[in-house]
Amino acid sequence: MKNRWLINIILLVIVLSISLFLFLKPSEIKQTKQFAISTFNLSDFDSIKVDFPSKASVIFKKDTESWEIIEPIKGRADQFSVQKIISIVATSSSEKLPSNDLVKYGLDKPTVKLKLIHKGLEEEFIFGTYNSVTEDQYLLYKDNVYLISGAYSEAASTQPIEFIDKSPLGKSEQIKDFDFSRLEQWQSKRLKVTRNNNDWTASEGNAIKQNEMAEWLDMTWVKNPAKSVEKSSIDLRIPYRSFDIHTTNGKKITFIRIQESPETQLYRTDEGLLYHFGSDIGFTMMNPPIEQSKK
Repeated sequence: MKNRWLINIILLVIVLSISLFLFLKPSEIKQTKQFAISTFNLSDFDSIKVDFPSKASVIFKKDTESWEIIEPIKGRADQFSVQKIISIVATSSSEKLPSNDLVKYGLDKPTVKLKLIHKGLEEEFIFGTYNSVTEDQYLLYKDNVYLISGAYSEAASTQPIEFIDKSPLGKSEQIKDFDFSRLEQWQSKRLKVTRNNNDWTASEGNAIKQNEMAEWLDMTWVKNPAKSVEKSSIDLRIPYRSFDIHTTNGKKITFIRIQESPETQLYRTDEGLLYHFGSDIGFTMMNPPIEQSKK
């Protein structure tokens, strides 16, 4: 019994000693000072140029509220990818060094130069080598050298075709109707489906279930990015089947169905882009939920 009490007393003393040590021990939370790279907002810019030492520059321009890629290919840009590039203006660094030794940081022969333009003024961000300890990258901006994540130069160095928006329709392209009448499965019905204030109607002899049609549009055309996109030219002498989409502002968009299996390939004529979809979803894109009207 005495031994048990002795053990309990020893344990109690140990617990009290640890508690007292932790209570009296001063806080040692290390706070590293962060230096903001800039005071700009992401929305301040209307043009972007990415320069490389041995390949063509990539240029973006903002059209109203959305970004487009201008060089070396043209097309609707993936908005999120562009925002990742611009987000460098909102980052910070634990290091702010003088720029009196650019060779030391690989900034004399930069891997990437990023130019963000706002109101005709150019802000240049120059990327150098990586720090061997932290694996962060050296950045030169306004006569100061910073150490930041390499994700920013990687975002700017993405292959140009990967900057293309993989959605077959832009957000500003509001659908008025689909004209599927030239596709063989709808040719006899001359199918055309029209939307008016989110109510759908079909050409004569065809009936529509509104809920199913809304779900079809959302699943296949609004929230259905292609697996991949490529710049391509099509031999129009080949008798491909095609269909049209008309927008609310009077624009006509023509898609040529190049292939259905083992994947669906749709060529958008005004963009010169070939969109690749899975065969199942591709089939659904061209087959809205239509049923024969009962007479």
